[in-house]
This record gives sequence, structure tokens and C-alpha cells, in this order.
Amino acid sequence: MKKYITFFFLFSLSLYGFVTALSQSLPAGLPEDISGYNNWTKINKKTIRPRFNDPHRGYKKVYVNQETSILRDSKTKKLLFPYPEGTIIVKAVRITPKANSNITLISIMRKKSGNETTGGWDFIEYTMSSSDNSFIPINFSKESCYACHQGASNSDSVWTKFDNFRK
Repeated sequence: MKKYITFFFLFSLSLYGFVTALSQSLPAGLPEDISGYNNWTKINKKTIRPRFNDPHRGYKKVYVNQETSILRDSKTKKLLFPYPEGTIIVKAVRITPKANSNITLISIMRKKSGNETTGGWDFIEYTMSSSDNSFIPINFSKESCYACHQGASNSDSVWTKFDNFRK
């Protein structure tokens, strides 16, 4: 009987932890379709450091909602472009390289038909609100993002190099 009580207690505790983690996984103000993005396939092995011309100043990690098997040819292991419809890429930016520092910018690319003027991508960015620590969308034209991303036409307008592919 004691084993069952212990098991039930541990099960309840782990279920509570799981539900709590889910509820805390997406900061306020961000869209639901990126919930759990930090558990998606991480594109870059090392944190991307700030660069001089970088419009997303800070230390960046980039994630994609696709499995590695969808993004690579199974025989040649080469990357497949263009990305499939429904692909979401999330770039999380921190001001400092410390993993526990606050994310101050979330940049999102969504692959959708009907976005031919922007290479098939929809772009949106969110910044941390100083008033309540939630994220708010940044008002800009999607074409301005694409003007930069056109330079990465060999990789379907995505600048980040695929050097990790962990799940």
C-alpha cells in the first residue's frame, strides 16, 4: 500500500511540474503557435554573437518547428530547400550571452502561401515591454525584413547556418 501511495504522490508531483512548465513555456504577448519553441530543432550549435550590421542586436539562438528528417535528404544528408509550408523559425535574442538573462526580442518567420512578395515568408517581431515584462509586436513592414533576407536566397531566405540539428 505504501508503494502505491508513493507512486501516486510522485506521479501527481510530476504531472503538476509538467502542467506548470507548459503554462510557463510561453511568455505573455507571444503567439500560441510558437509555444515550446525552445524544444524545437535548434539550428545553430553555438549562440550567434552580435554583428555590426545586425538588425537583431544581441546573442541569438534560432529554432525551427521541423524535424531534421524533413529538412535533410535521407540519402545525401544535404539540406532541402525551400522549407515546407507551415515552417516556423523563431530567433530568441538576449542582450547578454548568459543563458539565464532575459530574452528581449523574438523574431518569427512563418512559411505561408500567399506571401509571394516576401519569398513565401511572413515576418513579425516582438520586443519586451518595459511596463509589464510581456512581449509586444514591433510595427514595421514585412517587406523591409525581406529586403535583407533576399540576400540568403540560397537557403530560402534564412540567414542562420544549420550547424547543429539537435532535437
